[in-house]
Amino acid sequence: MQIVPACPPCPCTPGLIRAETYQYTAISDGVKNTYTNSDAVMLFSTSGILDPNEVSVVNLFINGMLQPPNLYVVQPGVLILSDIPVQGVPLILQFIKMIAA
Repeated sequence: MQIVPACPPCPCTPGLIRAETYQYTAISDGVKNTYTNSDAVMLFSTSGILDPNEVSVVNLFINGMLQPPNLYVVQPGVLILSDIPVQGVPLILQFIKMIAA
């Protein structure tokens, strides 16, 4: 019979981590693949296009579908898509910033 050593004790759970969420929304014009802060639909946006180096997570949804990161580039104030979305579909950039308590 082989004796298996006991697992080390688990580290203390730090509790909940606070998160802030921001959203940039634009509507595709069916022509361009680059969008800027000036294209934002302010009624649905809580921010411009944030610097991806200053947030924890960036997600892009086109017409409600989560897009893989290899299909777009986010820079401060700019979203560059690898393709041109159909006219009228929403482009939603979600930014999540995790903040240690």
